[in-house]
Amino acid sequence: MSASEYVMHNIFNKIVAEYHPFAEYQGYAEGENGFIVYYQGANGQQHMVVDTEGNIVTDTTMGTTRSLGILAVAASFLSAFMGGQSDY
Repeated sequence: MSASEYVMHNIFNKIVAEYHPFAEYQGYAEGENGFIVYYQGANGQQHMVVDTEGNIVTDTTMGTTRSLGILAVAASFLSAFMGGQSDY
């Protein structure tokens, strides 16, 4: 697993833990306009779609849209990490 994949898994794991504390993070996939984050909830496997701005576009459990500041911070960190890596 690459460093960027590891960081993304950690970010999405924290998001699931925050919004669905009784669910277990399962993984993510890149979508056309963001990410699909999978988690195991009380009603089986669920997912949420997170756009590139950090908003939850859909959530099969909640059905709401929320802004995720943590994703924006993490994306900035990842961008700096990737940019800094190219200088070596």
